[in-house]
Amino acid sequence: MSVEILDGATIVNFLEDEEAFNVSVRDRFAHLDSNHDGQLSYGEMLKELQGLRVMETHFGVDVETDRDELVRVYDSLFVQFDHDLNGTVDLEEFKAETRQMMLAMANGMGFLPVQMVLEEDSFLKKAVEWESAKLLASSSSCSST
Repeated sequence: MSVEILDGATIVNFLEDEEAFNVSVRDRFAHLDSNHDGQLSYGEMLKELQGLRVMETHFGVDVETDRDELVRVYDSLFVQFDHDLNGTVDLEEFKAETRQMMLAMANGMGFLPVQMVLEEDSFLKKAVEWESAKLLASSSSCSST
């Protein structure tokens, strides 16, 4: 984990770079697809959904959560990804829903910088790294002129 500063523009700009976003999505999908069948089952997605820690923390502090309620939340999150409701999530469904979730985060965050603790391989961390690389490339091209 690392502490990073980002805003909605960081996320939106990352999403607009189709190549960078698609590479990140394909890498994450391949990591989750443990049986390499090109589909994510509920079991394969469950670890990712649990990593979101939607209800298990309150302001970063672990809290006791009703197990049945957690199962209902994870089930409904999986259905959000499974657009055709066939019981699995393909790469296009995963990419589309990941994009929607990130846009929702960007809209909720707005354009004032916030400091967040990010998981090393999270999409938000990838967006921050992408932005840092762009800024570094821009500053080095400016200094060489």
